Amino acid sequence: MKRMKNIQVGLALCTWLFCHTVMVGQNDDSFAKASIIEGIQQFQNGEKGADSLFALGEVHSELAPIAAYNRGRSMLENQEGLTEARQAFQRAISKTEDESLVADAWYNTANSLMLEQDLDGAIEGYKSALRVSPGHDAARFNLAQAIRMKQDQQDQQDEQDQQDQQDQQDQQDQQDKQDQQDQQDKQDQQDQQDEQDEQDQQEQQDEQDQQEQQDEQDQQDQQDQRDQQDQPQQVEGQISKEDMEKILESLERSEEEIQAKLRKAKGKGQKVKIEKDW
Repeated sequence: MKRMKNIQVGLALCTWLFCHTVMVGQNDDSFAKASIIEGIQQFQNGEKGADSLFALGEVHSELAPIAAYNRGRSMLENQEGLTEARQAFQRAISKTEDESLVADAWYNTANSLMLEQDLDGAIEGYKSALRVSPGHDAARFNLAQAIRMKQDQQDQQDEQDQQDQQDQQDQQDQQDKQDQQDQQDKQDQQDQQDEQDEQDQQEQQDEQDQQEQQDEQDQQDQQDQRDQQDQPQQVEGQISKEDMEKILESLERSEEEIQAKLRKAKGKGQKVKIEKDW
């Protein structure tokens, strides 16, 4: 766990058991005291089952707070049943007026919360220990560590939030860019379609114009054919009307030339021989 190795875990205050003069006058208290002593021995030897012995010791009329505290401490040492360990510490707090025991119980309550990464709860637990015992150096040290971890966690969260926001913005920008590209592609496709439609329309118009020209040409050809059929057919050996007109024009010109010569000769008093080619 991050920086968890720097968290100090308080040792069981087992010596308290021998710092108090206890008047034992009942068998239950004797049994409970024996269970507590045996539990201390097993705890110090690193053996399992100490928490069960301390649970038996909680029935002692005066040593119940120490038994409850030591039970929580043994469970905390094994880092199992942390919720039950905190409950044991709270029982110890509620059953004693010894400020040192209360401070240690709050301190180890906070330690159990640190193991579960409950920084807010741990900070409050260390503060509670210092309220009871301002000189509790381990609680002050761990409180500073917990606050620093809380700040690091907050900084990481802020950084993650900022990164998530940036990722979201990048994703939105990418989506907007994609939407813009899709819109441009759609517009280009529409322009191509419009161009193709215009080209098809022009080709259709050209075909229509060509067809109309062809129809006009066919009509003209039919009209020419009808006109040709309506013209009188020339009989073989017969002079056509056009040829006749040309001959008449030629005779008229010849006549005019003869008359001109007569007038000229008459003016000179000469006899003129009329020459005709017909």
